[in-house]
Amino acid sequence: MSTRRGWYRLNDLFPWKGLRFRIHGLFWFVIFSSVVTGHFIEVTTLFVLVFIHELGHITVARSFGWRMTEIELLPFGGVARTDEWGTVPAREEIAVALAGPFHNVMMVLFGYLFCAWGWWSQAWMEYFIQGNALMAGFNLLPLYPLDGGRILQALLSYHLPYRRSLEWSLAVGMLGGACFFLYSLSGKGWDLNLSMISVFLIYSNVLAFKQRNVQYMRFLMWRRNAPVPVEARIVHVPVDREERLVTVLQKLRKEAYHVLIVKDRSGRWQPLPEEALFRRFFDDKKPDSRIGDLIA
Repeated sequence: MSTRRGWYRLNDLFPWKGLRFRIHGLFWFVIFSSVVTGHFIEVTTLFVLVFIHELGHITVARSFGWRMTEIELLPFGGVARTDEWGTVPAREEIAVALAGPFHNVMMVLFGYLFCAWGWWSQAWMEYFIQGNALMAGFNLLPLYPLDGGRILQALLSYHLPYRRSLEWSLAVGMLGGACFFLYSLSGKGWDLNLSMISVFLIYSNVLAFKQRNVQYMRFLMWRRNAPVPVEARIVHVPVDREERLVTVLQKLRKEAYHVLIVKDRSGRWQPLPEEALFRRFFDDKKPDSRIGDLIA
C-alpha cells in the first residue's frame, strides 16, 4: 500500500510522467501561419494554456488512479486520453472534467496578479485573461468530447441506464456540432475556424457512437468485477420473463444496485439480483437467454 501511495504522490508532482505526447500534423500549419501573420507569440501562448488545461485533467485523473495514456495537441485545442471507459464512478468523471477549466480560472487570477505587480502590460493581461476565459467557457459547453459534454454524460448516468446516457449525450454532441457548422456559414463570411471545430465535434461524436458498444461492455465488466458501494441506491426493475438477457442488461445504471422483479411460472413476482445476470452473461455465455430461465 505504501508503494502505491508513493506512486500517486509522484504522479501528483509530475502528472505527465509516463505519458505519450502527440502533435497533430495540422498543428504545425497553425504555427507556420502564426509566424507568417506575425502572431506567433499569441498563438504559442494559447497552446501553452491548452497544455496547462490538459495537465489539469491529468493531475486529477491520476490522483484517482486513472490510467492516462497521452496528451495530443490539436490545431484548435488538445485532448488527454485515458483507458477508463465506463470503468470509474460518475463523480470522478465530473471532477476530472472540471479540473481543466479550473486551471484556466487559476490562470486568470495569475494574469491579474502579474499585471498588478507590473510584470505584464495591461494589453497582454487582457489577452491572457480573454484566452483563458474563452477556453474555459467553450470547454464547458455540454457537447461531447468537450468537458461539459463529459459532465453531461456523467450526470445522465445517474438518472438513466448507462447505455442510454451514452447515446443521449452523443446525440446532443452531434446536434451541437451541426448547429455550430450552420452558424459558421450564416454570417457575412465563412468562419473557417468554427467550421473546423464543428467538424471535429461531429466526427468525435460519430466515432464515439460507433464505439458505444465497446464502452458499454467495459462498463458491464467493471460492474461485474467491482464491489458495489454500501451507499449505492437500490433500483427495482420490473421485467417481463420473456425479455432477453442482452436487452435487460441495457437497463442497468452506473450508480446503482439492481434487483429485477420477474414473474415466475405461477405468476408470482420474484426478485432477481443483478449478479445472476452477470453470471449468465459472462460465465454461462448465454446472452440470448430469457429472463424467465433465470428463476424457478
